[in-house]
Amino acid sequence: MTIQSLGYVGIGTPDPTAWAEYARTVIGLAVEPADQSEPVRYRLRMDQHPFRMWLEQAEPEANTGGVTVIGWEVRDPAAIDEATVRLKEAGVDVSVGTEEECREREVARMVHFTGPLGIRTELFCGRRLAPSQFVSPLGADFVTGEQGLGHVVMKTPHVQEAVDFYCDVLGFRLSDTADYPWGTFYFLGCNPRHHSIAFIRSYKNEGTHHILCEVTSPEEVGRALDRTREHDVKLMATLGKHANDGMFSFYMTSPAGFGIEIGAGGVQVDESTWVSRTYTADIWGHHPVE
Repeated sequence: MTIQSLGYVGIGTPDPTAWAEYARTVIGLAVEPADQSEPVRYRLRMDQHPFRMWLEQAEPEANTGGVTVIGWEVRDPAAIDEATVRLKEAGVDVSVGTEEECREREVARMVHFTGPLGIRTELFCGRRLAPSQFVSPLGADFVTGEQGLGHVVMKTPHVQEAVDFYCDVLGFRLSDTADYPWGTFYFLGCNPRHHSIAFIRSYKNEGTHHILCEVTSPEEVGRALDRTREHDVKLMATLGKHANDGMFSFYMTSPAGFGIEIGAGGVQVDESTWVSRTYTADIWGHHPVE
């Protein structure tokens, strides 16, 4: 498979400073202010990468925020060439990242195009790692490595087109689907993580549903849940365990309006034996919070 992992996401938010404080005091990410001359306001670290997320000012007319850029890490320059050919064959306009863009992302090479939901989507290789060790301000330890950042879940009325694009053009697998009372999810993977991106059919609005930050233990999940009470963060869904990816997790509302899932214990997919199925309920919990 050409794409190896979810490398980074850009987040637009009406109040980048409030989101940065939430990232530091509730999630446990390391926050680094960016050069004030840049559109990016803060960069967020969760491992040895120079950043896994960044924060920028949302458009003035936007009441909420969400993912504005999705960056996928590929193996090497040959993989970028291979993916570019597939994209162009599918009728997608592909642009080569400039030296300045590659420097901002701290990568050797990058191409970009407009993906589903109109989101700028980047393929990159040769990421420079940070010279300093990642230290969480809360002592949190995140699961990344070959599995990448975590996952992103997007809402769209054009869900089948998005799924077809990721599977047929970018080479993702359909890990499984879930028919819940609140919507149908399609989970797509590119490495042992059960899914790195997912889409839910939504007829009300289009945008970001949530981002997963996976931690290394259930105790880390519990401590994060305690911090939501300490900082008056609203929950989206209660503590629970998913039937499909096995994640023990809860969902909270970020300052930009979309959700953050904090979870532990996600299953590892073996491509040679995995069977895609449709789920209709979680094992327990994950009750929506009004």
